[in-house]
Amino acid sequence: MTVSLYRKYRPVRFEDVVGQDHITRTLVNAIRQDRVSHAYLFAGPRGTGKTTTAKILAMALNCESGRGKATVHPDGSCPRCEAIRRGQSLDVLELDAASNRGIDDIRDIRDKVGFAPVEGRMKVYIVDEVHMLTTEAFNALLKMLEEPPVHVVFVLATTEPHKVLPTILSRCQRFDFRRPSLAEISGLLKGIASKEHIEISEATLNVIARASLGSFRDAVGTLDQLATYCEGKVSMRDALTVLGVAEQDLLFEIVDIVNDRDPRAAVLFIERLAQEGSDLGRFLRDLLGHLRDLYVVQHTGEPPASLVTTEEYLDGLRSQANRTTTAVLTHFIDTLGDVWRAINGKGQADPRLELELALIKMTKPAADLSPQSLAARLDHLERLVESGVFASRVPDRDVVEEVVDAAGAGPASVRRPGTGGDQGVPTPPGGDEERAPGHPRLRTPVAAASSAEEGMVPAPRSADVPTIDTLRRAWPVLLNRLEKTKPRLYVALSIARPERVEDDVLTIRFPHGHEMQGTWVKEPEETATLQRELRSILGTSLRVLAEIGRPGEAEEEPKAVERDDRILKTSELIEHLQREFGATLIEDARPSRPGRGGP
Repeated sequence: MTVSLYRKYRPVRFEDVVGQDHITRTLVNAIRQDRVSHAYLFAGPRGTGKTTTAKILAMALNCESGRGKATVHPDGSCPRCEAIRRGQSLDVLELDAASNRGIDDIRDIRDKVGFAPVEGRMKVYIVDEVHMLTTEAFNALLKMLEEPPVHVVFVLATTEPHKVLPTILSRCQRFDFRRPSLAEISGLLKGIASKEHIEISEATLNVIARASLGSFRDAVGTLDQLATYCEGKVSMRDALTVLGVAEQDLLFEIVDIVNDRDPRAAVLFIERLAQEGSDLGRFLRDLLGHLRDLYVVQHTGEPPASLVTTEEYLDGLRSQANRTTTAVLTHFIDTLGDVWRAINGKGQADPRLELELALIKMTKPAADLSPQSLAARLDHLERLVESGVFASRVPDRDVVEEVVDAAGAGPASVRRPGTGGDQGVPTPPGGDEERAPGHPRLRTPVAAASSAEEGMVPAPRSADVPTIDTLRRAWPVLLNRLEKTKPRLYVALSIARPERVEDDVLTIRFPHGHEMQGTWVKEPEETATLQRELRSILGTSLRVLAEIGRPGEAEEEPKAVERDDRILKTSELIEHLQREFGATLIEDARPSRPGRGGP
């Protein structure tokens, strides 16, 4: 029977251990200076070399080449070293605490620990997964660590050091094994492949390294499996098939689908993965990693330092990062993060269902009413405006629907094109002047009509200054933003309401008895925050004043703004598009609504 590669190429010398120089150097110096501790704690992720290093230390303390002393260069081939490597040494006992976790197992060690070594000069006890011991077993182990015999060394290995009793930790020298870099794993695999005459490309080695999640043992075991599957010649497709890793082309494809806002293509994409038997949970993890790489490239211009891949992939990353807006990318990462938590949480949600719903939300903005989605949609509109799309043609109906949704979720300004005279964007006449044939007459908003009936004629205002109705519609959006970032300001404003807008001054009114909340809003820091958020939502700067209602004054109830009422009046939308973009309505296809006349 052949020996598996990870056992065949297990390091037998300190210098063979990859990526843990801070540990091997300390142990080598301790041996040279005869300062070996009686107890060590090796902590770190699985497959990083904890047990291997413990066995190398045991060989260094007992190798025959040391001639009665410890040596930093155990030969690994003497009878003692061979016995330690095979797990047959009488002086080196390896205990798996996951299956031998009771007090009786530790008592057995305590009864034998006083006996002198049989063959070597030191007895070494390697307790793997020590955090699995019971409390009683820990207490029995603690007694041995407090008064250890001079010929005994304990090596405790664990992946969860926080579960080890503090009294145990304080009596050990602790070494934290770190995850190796992708370059270190790829280099190790390349050397093994060369010695085993395995034909494999560097890009495929990188895929194996990434799939191992920082575990040398998993990486070498995967290479062994692939070499057997492919009969010594490993291709990229074979590696992706065995590992279940998503191809890089698939990752680029799904991001492009989101950028193109094609929900049908997104659903068909997931259908294709499911029919191919792909692990959707693994695909989700790979996609999150791809988005992380895109995010780093987008903001730094350089690939992540941990990314070991081909120039072709890097060029694709840079190109896609330029095509994807920051808002869309951030929203994509947040949405998939929620999917990851749903799939891996206690509920164990269905990966396919969660992925399909998330992708539909990303590709159909109207299906997602979250603030992150609103920001992504506005960012998309701004790019269209800056590219001059609206200056040359009528807005697409999808774009019109998008503005409707965005306005319904909370009033937000659409960035205007440049104000230079060469823009060629006509400004239509305001008011109720006669429009060209085919244009619907834009009806007066309901709130304004009721004011006119009462004889209240609003004063003329600049187009850049929002109306009080606009501010009241935006108020829930403002509160939603402040709820987590500025809780005190959120509490104060939740009991206030916009009272009036005069020029660029917004007056908000607090009911009588809430003077303290009014004082909060007047603080410079809170005022600056409020002005900044209003400018972000409305696109215009406003000064803010706070006033307190008089005693006994009946407070006018603010107009209810239902969060689910996301539809802006069609007439207001059309007027806004005509004013901002010089749009021309080709056909009025709006259905008649109860209480409204025809066009």
